[in-house]
Amino acid sequence: MPSWMVGIDTGGTFTDLIAYEVHSREIRVGKISSTPEDPSTAVIAVLKDLLVNTFEPSGLKTLVHGTTVATNAILEGKGSKTALFINEGFRAVYEARGWAQPRNKTDLIDPFYQKPPMLVPQHLTYGIPGRLDYTGVELTPLDETAVRKAGLKIKNQEIEAIAICYLFSFKNAKHEERTAEILREISDQWRISLSSQILPTIREYPRQSTTVIDAYIGPPIQKYLETLFTKLDHIGIKTPQKFLMQSNGGLMRMNVGARFPNQTLLSGPAGAVVAGMELAKLTNFQEMVTLDMGGTSTDISIISNGQVTEVNEGQIAEQDIGTPMLEVRTLGAGGGTIATIGPDGLLKVGPESAGANPGPACYGLGGVNPTVTDANLVLGTLDKSNVLGGRMSLDKKSAEKSIKNKIAVPLEISLTEAAAGILRIVITNMAVELRLALLSRGEDARKFSLGAFGGAGPLHATLLAHELGIPTVIVPVYPGINSALGLLQPTVRHVYLQSSVSRLSETSMDEMIKLFGNLEKRAEADLREEEFDTNKVKFLRQIDMRYQHQGYQIPVGCPTPETQKNFKNQLKSSFDKAHQRIYGSSAPNEDAELVTYRVIVEVTVPKLELPKLKKGGNAEEALIGSRKFYDLEAKTLVDASIYQRDKLSSGNTFKGPCIIQQFDSTTVVLSGMKCTVDNFGNIIIQIRKNV
Repeated sequence: MPSWMVGIDTGGTFTDLIAYEVHSREIRVGKISSTPEDPSTAVIAVLKDLLVNTFEPSGLKTLVHGTTVATNAILEGKGSKTALFINEGFRAVYEARGWAQPRNKTDLIDPFYQKPPMLVPQHLTYGIPGRLDYTGVELTPLDETAVRKAGLKIKNQEIEAIAICYLFSFKNAKHEERTAEILREISDQWRISLSSQILPTIREYPRQSTTVIDAYIGPPIQKYLETLFTKLDHIGIKTPQKFLMQSNGGLMRMNVGARFPNQTLLSGPAGAVVAGMELAKLTNFQEMVTLDMGGTSTDISIISNGQVTEVNEGQIAEQDIGTPMLEVRTLGAGGGTIATIGPDGLLKVGPESAGANPGPACYGLGGVNPTVTDANLVLGTLDKSNVLGGRMSLDKKSAEKSIKNKIAVPLEISLTEAAAGILRIVITNMAVELRLALLSRGEDARKFSLGAFGGAGPLHATLLAHELGIPTVIVPVYPGINSALGLLQPTVRHVYLQSSVSRLSETSMDEMIKLFGNLEKRAEADLREEEFDTNKVKFLRQIDMRYQHQGYQIPVGCPTPETQKNFKNQLKSSFDKAHQRIYGSSAPNEDAELVTYRVIVEVTVPKLELPKLKKGGNAEEALIGSRKFYDLEAKTLVDASIYQRDKLSSGNTFKGPCIIQQFDSTTVVLSGMKCTVDNFGNIIIQIRKNV
C-alpha cells in the first residue's frame, strides 16, 4: 500500500504542496493562490487536486503544514482581545519594552517615530498584590480577592485570552497557577497563558512579551486548526501524523501547536531554512546564504558549516519574543511588492505588497499598482503563458499600463527605464539587507554560495550574487515550493527550558540532575501524547552559562551528569572555550554561573530524499526557443535561450544569457555565466563571467 508524505506551505501569495511516496520516491507538486481570508480553503483545495490525480486519502500517512496564521495575526493586528495580569507596581515593564531603541536605523532619526502598539493596552492590564523573591520563596501571599475582582471586571469586556506573568514565576509557579484557577471559576471561555509554562526563564520583559503574544494569537491559531481539522476529516484525511513546522525548524503535532502557538511564528520561513541546510549538505556547499523570495516578502538566512544559528530572542512585527527560533531576516521585497513615487519625487519599491488578491496588475484581478512581477514581465524575464505550468496567464498590457501611468510618465522616463528601475531598487534593497546580515557576523560574501528559493528568488539571484561578489548560485529542483519541501525534511523537535541561577561551584550534582529530570519528564509526557516511542528519542542537554556580573549568557552542550567524571570541570572548560570563540576572551580561573537549563528532544521521522537525476545527452535537448529580455547589467536587450527545466539531465552544461522555465519558478542567467546540472537536478551557476 502506498505511503505518502505531504508538505503544504501557506504564503502570502501562493499555497505550495509537495507530496513524496516513501517506497517509490515518487514526487508530486502543486501550487495555487492563497486565500488570506481563510488560509485553510487553499490548503484543502491544493490537497484535493493531489488526491483526485494521485492517491486515495487513506494513502496519506504524514501531513506537515507551515502556516503564517500566527504571524499574520500580529502583522495585521487581528489577534484576540487580551488582558494581562502582573505584579502590582510593575505596569511599566511591558510598555517600556525593555528600554530598547528601535532596530530600524531610519527610525532612530525619525522625530515622529512611535513604538509599535502594545498587544495589551494599559486599561486591560491588572496589577495583583503578591510577591515571590528571586529564589521562589513567597514574600507576600497572592491577593485572591484582587484576582476575583479583576476577573469579574473583564468578564463583560469581550476578552478572549488572558496572559499571566508574575515575577520569578519560573522558580515557583504557585501564584500564576492559583490565579488561573480563580479565573477559570469565573469563566471557562478564556484562553489562559502562564509565563511559567510558556517561557520559564529569567528576564521579566522577554517572558512577559512572549506570554502576551502567546495569549494574543492563541484563539486565532486554535480556531484555524479546528477549522482545518474539520475540513481534513471531511475529505477523508484521518492520519494521526499531522504536524506543524515550528520556528526552531522542528516538527510538532498540530494539537500541541494549538497549546503553544508562539512556537509557530516563523513556521513558514523555517521550512525554507531546513531545506537550505539539506541543500547545503547535498551539494557540499556548506557555507550558503538562502534567499527565499516569494510574492510578499524575502527571507534571508545564513548557513555556516551546514547549520543555521538558533537564537533565543527575536522580533515579529517589532513585538519581542523569547521563543527559540532559527535566525531569519525578513524584508518587504517580493514579486507583489509595490513600486511608488515617494514624497521626495524618487522611485520607491516596498514594503507594501499587492498580495494574492488583487495582486500585481498583470494578474488581471483588478490590481492597478505596478509591482516587481509586472516589471519582470515587461522586461521579458517572465513568460506571460508559463506561470504555474500554463494554468495561470499574465496580462502584459496591464503591466505596461500600470508602470507607464504610475512611474514612467510622472518621472518622464521610458517604460523600459521605469521597469528596470523597479528591479534595480529591489535588488539593492536585498543586497543591503544581505550585506548587513553577513557583516553582523563578520563574514565575507565571497566565501558563500547563494541558494535561490521561492517563486521570485531565481529571477533575481544571479544579479544579486554579481552585486555582492558571491561566486555561485544554486537553484534547487523545486525552488518555488522549497519551503513546502523543507517541511518534509526535518525531525520532530521540542525544546524545554527552566531558569535556575546559581554558581557552578556551589551547585550540587543532585540539583542539576533534578532540574534536567523534571524537563525530561515533561518531554516524555508530550511524546507519549504524540504517540512516539520514547526509546527512540534523542535527548540533548544544554546549560546557558555566564561569568559572574555578566548580563547575558551563552548555551553550552552538557553531557549526562550521572555518567561523567569531573563533570563540572568539563562543563566549565566547554564554556570557557565557547566564550573565547565568540568574544575573543575567557576567564578560566573565574567561577561561572548556571542560568537556564535546556533539554532538546529530537525524534527522527521518515523524510523526503530527492532521487538522482538520470544522465542524458546535452542541454540542447531541453532548449525550447528563445526571446529577448532586458539585461540590467548590460543595460540592453539580449537574445536569451529558453530551457525547460524538467528536460535537463544530470551533467548538462550551458551558458547565459538564458532563461530556465519550470512549473513553480523562472531562473534568469546573465551573459557569460555557466550552468551545470548536478546529480540531483540542482542547477549550479558560476557567476564569474566566461568560466
